[in-house]
Amino acid sequence: MRITKLLAAAGLAALLAACATTDGGAQSQNDMVAENANVEPGSPDEMICRNERVTGQMIPRRVCMTRAERQALEDRADETFRDESARNLRINPSGGQ
Repeated sequence: MRITKLLAAAGLAALLAACATTDGGAQSQNDMVAENANVEPGSPDEMICRNERVTGQMIPRRVCMTRAERQALEDRADETFRDESARNLRINPSGGQ
């Protein structure tokens, strides 16, 4: 009986400690919205949030980035696609046929 109470108390303490931890340097979503109110629409510094599905996850995740960060991400993805496509053609010049 005493061990059960001890384990329950330890589990509760661990649960409360996990809930109390925060990401030290991360801005809250409210802070980002407040900063975004001072930025002109269409500016590279404008924060845009989207719900995106992560591969293997059922629930979409809210992802916030500035226009400049999102554009840089898209540019890297396009460059990677071009590099991989060119590499595939060098390896298999017939195009896989």
